Amino acid sequence: MKNKFILFALIFSMLSVGYLFAEKDTNVVPNWTKLLDPVGNIDNKKYYKRDSKIKFKSSEILVKFKNNAGDSVKSYAVSSFNGKVLNDLGETGISQVELREGQTVEEAVAEYSSHPDVEYVQPNYIYHASTSPNDPVYNQLWGMNNTGQIIATATYSGIPANNPGTSGDDMRMESAWDVNTDCSNTIVAVVDSGVNYNHTDLSANMWSSGSCVSDKGVSLGACSNGWDYADNDSNPMDLNGHGTHVAGTIGARGNNATGVAGVCWTAKIMAVRVLDQSGSGDTATIIKGINFAVRNGAKVLNLSLGGPDYDSAMRSAMANAGSKYDALFVVAAGNESNDLKSDNSYPCEYDDANILCVAALDQKFQLASFSNYDSSKKRVDIGAPGTNIRSTWAGAEATASLAFASWTKTTVQGTAWNWANCPPTVLYLSTSCATAIIGTSTSGYASNTYSVAYAPISITSGAEAVTARMNLYLDTESGYDGINMYASTSSTPSIIFSSINKVGSLSGETNGGLIANFEVAATNCVGSSTCYFGYEFVSDSSINRAGVAITAFNLITLDVNDTTQYNTINGTSMATPHVAGLATLLRSFNPKFTYSDTIKAIIAGGTTTSSLQSITKYGKAANGDGAIRNLEAPTDLSVDVP
Repeated sequence: MKNKFILFALIFSMLSVGYLFAEKDTNVVPNWTKLLDPVGNIDNKKYYKRDSKIKFKSSEILVKFKNNAGDSVKSYAVSSFNGKVLNDLGETGISQVELREGQTVEEAVAEYSSHPDVEYVQPNYIYHASTSPNDPVYNQLWGMNNTGQIIATATYSGIPANNPGTSGDDMRMESAWDVNTDCSNTIVAVVDSGVNYNHTDLSANMWSSGSCVSDKGVSLGACSNGWDYADNDSNPMDLNGHGTHVAGTIGARGNNATGVAGVCWTAKIMAVRVLDQSGSGDTATIIKGINFAVRNGAKVLNLSLGGPDYDSAMRSAMANAGSKYDALFVVAAGNESNDLKSDNSYPCEYDDANILCVAALDQKFQLASFSNYDSSKKRVDIGAPGTNIRSTWAGAEATASLAFASWTKTTVQGTAWNWANCPPTVLYLSTSCATAIIGTSTSGYASNTYSVAYAPISITSGAEAVTARMNLYLDTESGYDGINMYASTSSTPSIIFSSINKVGSLSGETNGGLIANFEVAATNCVGSSTCYFGYEFVSDSSINRAGVAITAFNLITLDVNDTTQYNTINGTSMATPHVAGLATLLRSFNPKFTYSDTIKAIIAGGTTTSSLQSITKYGKAANGDGAIRNLEAPTDLSVDVP
């Protein structure tokens, strides 16, 4: 192995002179795993268990101790397994624990579960990331008022696309606004990728507090806009776009002659950043975000996120927020086109009374082709507009790429990277591009392959975020073979492919399915005019599969200083804030309303919709006018008369 690294370095030193280098809510094939190997380690079986399909942090677990276990008991128990308590997740009684070196999550779960003071143990799961005022773009917001208009910026291409839609198939918000447009009596938390709080349509509606507290109840002094648990700081700026889009549907300012209008024209939007630049976050981070939100007064929490695994810790935090803080969670059903009678999407499937799960509807009030549903009529509660949703965006985006034919490809040993017009044009590592895409071969690459491909891509130097976005097929031995990804401002290959520039890894197989719009943050390239992006393929000494085929690659830059941007995207993530905004509007109409009152009003006031009758719990679409008229009139409110 040492000689292999020396050979690789020599080859690069000789060749480096002169070399230069969503839609967000699409289906992502779930059964890939992270490569955790040191750079260049091509025989790395000792680091993995075979056929791992769940996604969680490999060095951590979450431990729920019994209620009578004090801090000293917890500390002693963890130390007895040579672990380390990283965080106490507030009132949940759950501890975030770092594993001892070399211990797997599966081993830790088995060991800790046997301890007499432990109630349960679980992995720290990763979540992804699985819109009549006078605002200029209001006439494109069909979800608020469907006139059968064509959405000029449409991105939804389902079968059928249903653009234009059916006049009247909307949330009846104009009638609801006759009663109330002001949500400022209720704090709504966007638990997501952050919010561009400087956006011209959002800045006046952001939450702030002169005396906020942390997720553990520790005083933080004054807080502006929210909190960032992805980076553990006070700045919840959105570097992805998803959270800002959600926030705009909930509470973009109405009647301000700018852009769009949210369900709430005035609001208190709390940005709680728990998802990173690529739209991913883990259980512990999300729990901290939830705890921060409810401790600081949020009564409605929008969770446009999800994962396939039951998560006791997450469920416990959400249930606690309901029972102790009267908090309502509005969550997304998910975008996998799955029937949740037999498939899973959480937190949608938790049956706690303070959770409302939302499916996505198109412009004719048909279930969107991507939306999850539930033929058992137990978990997905209601539908809301979720296709061609126009809303605020985190900044100005620019897209850059370089044709695969111009990428540099270097092979130390084994199978080489290549490109071809299959079609489509692909960058692939396999015996042929057809093999890599179709996956019909079990020997598409050689054992002990070590091969790289990289390219210099010109980008916007003034951007605050650089993200690599790609479509690919993957058919490798799970955990042992796969690709590492690198991003650097250096043109020297040995620097590009160094550990400090590693930005992501993929291993496993997609069974012929496309991983669409997979993203990794290229943080090292921020501020540069050129980003050198590279793929490193590594295989061990046994079991070959079809290989890798990358069918599309772009670098996306985001300039958050441009605060006038809007975007049209699709997803249950876009349906969810329509209902979260409505819940906030209702609770602001009378702050005495509980989460239970609010849910009952939304369901009772919903529009019976034929396409939802057999696939959701109530067979209804959200209706703002119906919901607000199902509430009792507010009482015992004081009025200041000038």
